[in-house]
Amino acid sequence: MKKYNKILNVVIIIGASFMFINYFSYLIKLFFWSEGVLPYIVAFGVVILLPLILYLGKKGVFGRIFGKIYPFLKTFFAIGLAFYTVSFVCLCAYIFAQEHNSPNVSDLPKDTYIITLGAKVESNGEPGKILRRRLDTTYKLLYAREDLMCIVSGGQGRDEPISEAACMKNYLVERGISPERIIIEDKARNTIENIENTLAIVEKADGYGGFAVVTTNFHLPRAKFLCERLGVDMDKAYFYSAPNTGYIYLYTILVREYMSYCKLFLLGT
Repeated sequence: MKKYNKILNVVIIIGASFMFINYFSYLIKLFFWSEGVLPYIVAFGVVILLPLILYLGKKGVFGRIFGKIYPFLKTFFAIGLAFYTVSFVCLCAYIFAQEHNSPNVSDLPKDTYIITLGAKVESNGEPGKILRRRLDTTYKLLYAREDLMCIVSGGQGRDEPISEAACMKNYLVERGISPERIIIEDKARNTIENIENTLAIVEKADGYGGFAVVTTNFHLPRAKFLCERLGVDMDKAYFYSAPNTGYIYLYTILVREYMSYCKLFLLGT
């Protein structure tokens, strides 16, 4: 029993340390690039509660409170932390192991729609780092093929002065893309609605040659999965990856992406 308890302690320390580092780094990122109230609450809660739980466990508080069932609770806690650690690493491996259908823009079928997924808009109405890189990738595609149309998709968050779609259109127009080539979809609140709403627009259009999604590489696997789930013809679906914003920032984004996958599989959104 003592050996088993030592193993549990090692698993808990490793798993809790890994989770703490993840959410502490994510919390620091939120101080510079806010994502709303809920992410703050989750990150702050994890950073505060994990050390507190370890401290109380070491002092024997939980053993006195829960008595005979405490060993079972401790085992479940260790399993949960181990699952988080392993699943997080596996998700990261899955994200970066994915291959995407990204043909040369000249090979895209006629009447292909470029779909650019929204991201954070700064308080001055300018696109954030992630969104700017998605738009730069979009611009290259539209500049190379003047016959292509673009749908920019993204609603307005509580801390955003304008909708993500409006911000994207402004940015592309300022760079010389004709406003007639850009369709705004400004109701979507998440990736599922991005794809659902843009699909509805495309299906009403005259002619539909393809559906080319532009987003950041860490986001592409989830976007691709949702396209398949929502019935997109994957033979006509193409995916273009925008560059990352640096490895340190990327790591904190992966912490958020993990939560997005959890929400997707638990709630379906």
